[in-house]
Amino acid sequence: MADQLQDDINTILRRFGDHYSDHPEDAETLESEPESEISETIHVYFVREPAFEETSDEQVVESTLSIPEPVKQAPQLKQRSSSSLARVTAGVGIALLLAAIAFQVLLAYLTPTVTITLVPAARHLTITAMITAKPGPPGAGHLQGRLLSPLTLTQTKTVPATGKGHQDAQYAMGTITFYNGLFSSQTVSSGTSLTGTDGIQVVIDQVAVIPAALATSPPTVASHTLLRARSDVIPAALATSPPTYGQVTVPAHVVEPGSQGNVSARDINQACCLPSVLAQNTIAFQGGQNARDFTYVTRADIDTVVTNLTAALSQSEHAALAVQISRSEALATPTCTPTVTADHRPGEEATAMNVTVSERCTAIAYNSAALQATATRLLTLKAQQQFGAHYSLIGTVQVSVLHATITNQRQEMASIATSVIGRLLYQFSPIELQQIKQRIAGKAPQQARHFLLNVPGVARATIEGIEANQRLPKDSTRIYITTLYMAFSS
Repeated sequence: MADQLQDDINTILRRFGDHYSDHPEDAETLESEPESEISETIHVYFVREPAFEETSDEQVVESTLSIPEPVKQAPQLKQRSSSSLARVTAGVGIALLLAAIAFQVLLAYLTPTVTITLVPAARHLTITAMITAKPGPPGAGHLQGRLLSPLTLTQTKTVPATGKGHQDAQYAMGTITFYNGLFSSQTVSSGTSLTGTDGIQVVIDQVAVIPAALATSPPTVASHTLLRARSDVIPAALATSPPTYGQVTVPAHVVEPGSQGNVSARDINQACCLPSVLAQNTIAFQGGQNARDFTYVTRADIDTVVTNLTAALSQSEHAALAVQISRSEALATPTCTPTVTADHRPGEEATAMNVTVSERCTAIAYNSAALQATATRLLTLKAQQQFGAHYSLIGTVQVSVLHATITNQRQEMASIATSVIGRLLYQFSPIELQQIKQRIAGKAPQQARHFLLNVPGVARATIEGIEANQRLPKDSTRIYITTLYMAFSS
């Protein structure tokens, strides 16, 4: 590069030498008049255009050439001055252009850039949807589903009774029959005490009014018998029945409680209280018991074992039904009808009991992807009706099957009750964001923030990039809006 530059300088100097060789009179004049010698300094600049693929710095060569020049060369000097002026003018113009560009760049740099952060409004939406399922391809109003064969399982368990009871000693109860041999009635007072052959005392519980005995007819003589001489024999009279005793039966109880009061029949068989009165217990006394503690069946005993058996049966039934579905299907919660039997009822005395639970379950299999899509579509429609078209679902819609009910057994149709939960955020269109920037351009931060918080769909807004005493740029292109989507809490 240095050799080439030197060659260029030599070529220029040679051209100046050729000029004076073509005009020897100029050279002679200059040599004959040394007192009027003129010295001129020429600055030569070489500017090379760099190639497209490489860059190079400008190479500047400064050279001084002193050549005596006669006074009559003034026109040529004037021409050179004009070219120098043109170069100066061009340089000044380029400098002004560069200064203008620099000013614009500096102005853009000094103008503040404002960043607006918007937090869109969020909504939660929960609906309960009834979705129809039936065999065959899905349609507009239903999804594909089918009924599984009913399943019945039975399980029995023996559990101890937990009820604790205490029974006081019980009085034996019975009756006393009084017989009256007089032809007039007699009365025995309530509370009259009688003692049996084993020493057990019995008390009657009410007044005993004993009717009179019934009188009988006297003996009769045979009508054909005639009285003869003393030597004749008189036949015997006909026999008659004895008098019928009056009688009454009244309740009674043993004085001392306990099982010893269960006296046998006719343990009491004695004259009593009044003339011609007989007292008897014609049947045994019953109900006498000693004090004791015992166990009995409670309602909680039955409910606890039923709950445990039902849970075990449900788990087994779910596993048995699950093997009947395909990979693309899901099993709705089976509908089960339980039947409970126990060998003791609540309150009955027992040390243990047997409880049997039998469940008959029906289940529905449905296409899980179709249910998710249908539930999402229903939630989207509800969201548009309730919140408007600006709100869009964010994330996956949560679909939970509450229960399934068979609506038509013959056609295998069922209704699936689902809980659908979705999260929605306000969506700003580019046009809305541009309008917001235009409305807040040039405003004070407080005014801009107040405006932003009143824009539909804005939950929170922050302004960054300027001080509190500055205004937002009037040029909306210097305002940037960022939308921040906050994570939903569970």
